[in-house]
Amino acid sequence: MMSTKTILIGLAGLLVLVAAGWWWMSRGGDAAGEVVIETETVAAGEVRRIVSASGAVRALVTVEVGSQLSGQIESLFVDFNDTVEAGQIIAQLNPETYETRIREAEANRATAAANLSLQRANRLTAEANARSARQEYDRIQALFDRGISAQSALDNALTAHEAAQASLAVSDAQIRNAQAVLAQRDATMEGVQIDLERTTIRAPINGIVVDRAVDQGQTVAASLSAPTLFTIAQDLGQVQIDAQVDEADIGQIAENQPVAFTVDAYPGLELTGVVDQIRLAPQTLNNVVTYTVVISAANPGQRLLPGMTANMDIITGERSGVLTVPNSALRFRPSPALESRAQPVGDGAGGGRGGPGGGRGGGNPMAQMAERLELTLDQQEQAGAIFRQVFGRMAAAAQAGETPNRDAAQAEITRELQAVFTPEQMAAYRDMQREMRETRSATIWVLEDDGALVERRVRVGINDTQKTEVVGGQLEAGDAVITRAREVRE
Repeated sequence: MMSTKTILIGLAGLLVLVAAGWWWMSRGGDAAGEVVIETETVAAGEVRRIVSASGAVRALVTVEVGSQLSGQIESLFVDFNDTVEAGQIIAQLNPETYETRIREAEANRATAAANLSLQRANRLTAEANARSARQEYDRIQALFDRGISAQSALDNALTAHEAAQASLAVSDAQIRNAQAVLAQRDATMEGVQIDLERTTIRAPINGIVVDRAVDQGQTVAASLSAPTLFTIAQDLGQVQIDAQVDEADIGQIAENQPVAFTVDAYPGLELTGVVDQIRLAPQTLNNVVTYTVVISAANPGQRLLPGMTANMDIITGERSGVLTVPNSALRFRPSPALESRAQPVGDGAGGGRGGPGGGRGGGNPMAQMAERLELTLDQQEQAGAIFRQVFGRMAAAAQAGETPNRDAAQAEITRELQAVFTPEQMAAYRDMQREMRETRSATIWVLEDDGALVERRVRVGINDTQKTEVVGGQLEAGDAVITRAREVRE
């Protein structure tokens, strides 16, 4: 059983803890908290937006050299890493079987040629017999006309003549048959000669042997498919990388974008390439959809080997000499402790300012377009009528409870404007549309010299992990944008 003394000691300790907690809380509540506002100065800089990916290095052209014939490998003339030229002999199958077939085909062709000669000789005999029968028939016919010969003799002569003509036709048919047999034997011999030539394996391209899959004395079987003997890479001075890019990032990728990459074998070496192709076939693994992006790159010194893993940054956007702000400035919002010092745009703060590119961040869009595209008054009126017509239909659809199709409306406006603008103006208009798609509105708070927090509306473009491009709006170089506000207690 716990003693009274023990209980009293425990209660005393509890009271001490409670008193200490009350003192700490009261001290914190009585102490005046100071709000420290952290800022960064707006300045020109560089912004680079990247998409990170990885992929395997491979040669631009890789050819698997196989055998169309079955047989034993008699000789190998190249090995791993050997340089070969197109047409160079790289392996030899045992040709004995095909040499025997060549001799057999030659004998069959000789037989067919002799048979053709025999049939031609037989035709000469049949032709002579036909000529003799014709002469006999003509002679009997003349005698019959003078009444010297009997009808039976004339009939027999006619029958002999017709039989001779039939024999001549048979000889002609036999000659054509012998000619067809000879052509067949020629084709057979050519096929066997081709097979004999195929026992000699030649390099189809100039390149380097990156793999050898057979050894001398090994038997290869080509009954169903051609077995692979060698793998030849055409040119390792230029390589390509098949990068897998997530579906969330594939929309930023475009052909000819620059790429920087490294490989584990040379960690201090940064190489460059360019996006060559975006393949449309998706690949799904564990419910993650990726697309293959093909990057072509130079391989100086052929240090990049097929199969190496390249870790790359695809540069999807790059700006130099533009106003930049920290990404944290876009996330800052005044806390309740700073509300008394905050001056939103609606209170009239900063409304009249315009930084670089401000024409893209505010004002009348039609006026901006007219100025940038150098439109005539007639072009402005026609363009304005097109915009009012399309936007009027969209507003009517919205009032009717329908969802306007903005993409279709924009396509219609672009199509109608082609009849109003010149080709140069249409190109500039498309540039404006692309800029609008690639930028967005944002709010930034600026710390003024008098300590006021002023809200500024801006239009921002691309961003990287630290900075964001400012393309227009109420911001100038030298402004102190607020990135963070924290309360410090004494």
